[in-house]
Amino acid sequence: MHNLLTAPAFGTKHLLGLAVIAIVNIILITVLKRKDFNKKKLVLVFLIIFYVLEFMKLGYMIFRDGSYPMNHLPLHLCSLPLYVYPILYLAKPNSKLEEIMNAAAFGPIISAGVIALLIPANIIGGDSWLPLSENYLPLVSFTYHGFMIFTSLYFVVSGIYKISFKGIYQAIQVTLGLMILALIANYLLDKDFMLLNRGSGSPFQFLLDYGQFVYTTAMILLGFVGVSLPFLIGMAVIKVKSIFGK
Repeated sequence: MHNLLTAPAFGTKHLLGLAVIAIVNIILITVLKRKDFNKKKLVLVFLIIFYVLEFMKLGYMIFRDGSYPMNHLPLHLCSLPLYVYPILYLAKPNSKLEEIMNAAAFGPIISAGVIALLIPANIIGGDSWLPLSENYLPLVSFTYHGFMIFTSLYFVVSGIYKISFKGIYQAIQVTLGLMILALIANYLLDKDFMLLNRGSGSPFQFLLDYGQFVYTTAMILLGFVGVSLPFLIGMAVIKVKSIFGK
């Protein structure tokens, strides 16, 4: 999902992609939020969809290039669903592990999805969505990241997950775990997982002018801020609704 940027951010192609994702997500959440699904089965469905989309991307790239794309190892922030949902499916109901994974399924995943779609430097592809045959990777990528947003929002609006301050700490724990793996892989393989090394496509790449340590530390801290924001915004919305609800 990491094509070079050719279409401009917030240009026609980008805005059309965002509009379609927003409309589809609104329709899905409106239709499904009142459905009483079994949580385990729902998590399994989400898990399968994320893995199918990931294999659609990797399979295409392996067939096209004749080798596994090492820079697409699942060590990016957008890879979190590939870890969170299998663990969440296997976790015992009402356990500490389930509580932590519920938080991770909300904050980090929705944050990563939103950031990827708002700053699509590595996923947007060419100047137009047509012909579709030339937009396979952008279509898969926009679908994957749009689904990240849907699953996170659905967890909240359906009542599966209750937003809380505690969730911020839990979500950061999970994110930090993936960050540590990404830092090790970046060092060993000279890659840019989670944009912690070279910042390819990141608007904060200029921080590299101040040194690698400054850049990487800043990106880690920004990552924690990004993970925290959905919780803070969610709690603010709940507070406002409770005030006006009275």
